[in-house]
Amino acid sequence: MQIEHLIFLIHPCCYEDLPADSPLHRANIDLFVAREREVKARWVDEMAKATSGTVLLQLYGPQALFQTAVTHLGEAGACYVHAEFDDIPADDPDRLRIYYYRLTDSIREHFDRFNLHFDLSTVTSELWGESFEGCMSLYGSAFAECLGLRRPPKMRFEMAVYDSRFLAGAQPPQVISLPGTDFEAWLFELYDTTCAALFQPRLTMQYYDERRVRLQLDPARNQLCTPLGFTVWPKEPPYHSTPREPQLVTIRTGDRHWVRGIGMGIDELRQVIEAANVELPE
Repeated sequence: MQIEHLIFLIHPCCYEDLPADSPLHRANIDLFVAREREVKARWVDEMAKATSGTVLLQLYGPQALFQTAVTHLGEAGACYVHAEFDDIPADDPDRLRIYYYRLTDSIREHFDRFNLHFDLSTVTSELWGESFEGCMSLYGSAFAECLGLRRPPKMRFEMAVYDSRFLAGAQPPQVISLPGTDFEAWLFELYDTTCAALFQPRLTMQYYDERRVRLQLDPARNQLCTPLGFTVWPKEPPYHSTPREPQLVTIRTGDRHWVRGIGMGIDELRQVIEAANVELPE
């Protein structure tokens, strides 16, 4: 069978499978539990609508969900992706790279078993799962590189559980492609009219990507923060949003730092993002 489209379902149902004694239950996770229920319903709905030539690749997660995929797409159209990780030495700097290729071998074994083929230059793909800022981009970019995909996987935000609480109630994202690269910037207008942007590569292993995004940020009106919302730049938070001289800031996408527009609107932050450039490693 010729594969026309791949769906990467990354780490689904993380909250659904939490043991009762998990400390995360004390971390105010109701927002994420509700989001997961919503997107899980969308996953199942779209599985039922999948067209011929589609293969869903589920990276771990509940067997019941995988059996739902098998019901809708058939045994050839659903692959449960898994591989051994613990036997890779913890001090090996390529530990994750080795693991990514082992997982990809699991995919290729499925393709071989069912005589599945695809054209690297034409096959399309998309990303579902958890989380938008983390594993979806990390594993999605790794699979794209390991499989040699030439067309970037499409991130489906509406099919994603996010880690950043400030995305609750956000307007639909705008996606900005950085010319000449596989980088995308995801730009959101948030519930309080502030805004945020996140850079992600699509065809290059994000975890090992040594390229840097360089952009000019106003320390009085911009900040870098983690998905949990902790500020990492500037070191001294301002008390007023009076514009200041922009400073050159460099971001490594593997760090998953958000660019926040605290004292600027989404149109101005978009201009900042569009002016960014990618620095290649020496």
